[in-house]
Amino acid sequence: MIRVQPERFLRGVLPGLSWADDGARLPLAACGKLTADTVRAARVAAALHLAFTGSASVIELTVGVGERTTVPAPDLPAAFVVRTVGQPPREVRLPADGGIVSVPLPRRAPETVVRVYLPEAVEVAVLGLAADRPLHPAPRGPLWVVYGDSITQGWSVSTPGLAWPSQVADALGLDLVNLGFAGAARGELPAADVLAASGAGAVAMAWGTNAYSSLPTSTAQIAETTRLFLTTVRAGLPDAPVTVVSPIVRPDAEDVPNRFGATLADLREAQETAVRRFAAVHGDDRVSLVPGLGLVRGDQLVDGIHPGDEGHTSFASGVIPRVAAGLGQAAERATAGTA
Repeated sequence: MIRVQPERFLRGVLPGLSWADDGARLPLAACGKLTADTVRAARVAAALHLAFTGSASVIELTVGVGERTTVPAPDLPAAFVVRTVGQPPREVRLPADGGIVSVPLPRRAPETVVRVYLPEAVEVAVLGLAADRPLHPAPRGPLWVVYGDSITQGWSVSTPGLAWPSQVADALGLDLVNLGFAGAARGELPAADVLAASGAGAVAMAWGTNAYSSLPTSTAQIAETTRLFLTTVRAGLPDAPVTVVSPIVRPDAEDVPNRFGATLADLREAQETAVRRFAAVHGDDRVSLVPGLGLVRGDQLVDGIHPGDEGHTSFASGVIPRVAAGLGQAAERATAGTA
C-alpha cells in the first residue's frame, strides 16, 4: 500500500484549519465567541470528504472515533460514503472504536474524481490514508464559503453530497466549505468574521428561519443584523461575490407571529429589504439576493421545515445562476484589471 498525507485530500475545511487536530469547521478563536449550539454543530463533518483521482481500487483509512455529535443530518448513514459521477453511492461502515477501514472503490477512468464523505453522526478524524495504487488530490476550484442553518448543513438529504451547497459547488466546480449549523446560524458577527477572514473567492449566506423561533427576533433586528453581517464580510472580502438567500417557505410560520410579533414572512421581507438597501447604499453590484420563498415547494419539505433530496435540488437550481453570474463578474473584473 502507498501511504499519503490525508490532509492533502481533505475538502470542506477552512484554509489553515486541521480537522484531525481541531475537529471543528470553525477556528478555535471563533468558537470562544459563538453560542454553544453553534460550536456543537461545528463538530458535525458536514460536506467534509476526501477527493482524489487515480486508478486505486481500494484505500485504507486510519480513523479515530470520538463522541457522538449533537445535530447530524438525521437521514445520513453512520458510514463513509463513496460517491463518483454516474454511479450509486457506496457505504462503508465505521467501526465503533476506529482503527483501519478498508474502502473499496468503483471501477472508473483514472481522471474521474472520487469523493469519500466522512460520517456526521460521530466525531471522526482521518489519521492516515493508504492506497493500492497512486492517488492524486482532485483539482480545486475557487473557494466558496457558505454560512447558514440546518438546511445549509444538509438536513434532510438521504446521502452526503446532495445538500444544496454541495450541488451548487459540483455544478460550478467550486471548492466548498459548508458552514451550516443546525439549530443555530442567526447572523452572529463572529461567524461573519470567519467568512471575512476566509480568503474565499465567493461566499453565500442563507439564514433566518432560526431567527423566527429558536432564538426569536424582530423585523428591525434581523434587518440590522443582516446589514452588520454584510458590512463585516465586505470589509474582509472587498471584491468577492456575495449571494444572500432569504428563508425558504415554512408553512407553520409564514403567518404566525413569534413572541416579538414577527411572522416568518415579515422577517423574510425585512432581510430582503436590508440586502437590497445595502447594495444600493454602497453601490455594490457584487451583493445579490435570491428570494427564498419560491425556491422550495411545501410538498418538498420532509417535516414542514427541511427539504428532502428533491427540495435541495430545487434550492440549488435557484441559486446556481446567481452564483455563476457573480463569479463571471469577478472574472471579468480581474481580466480588466490586468489588461
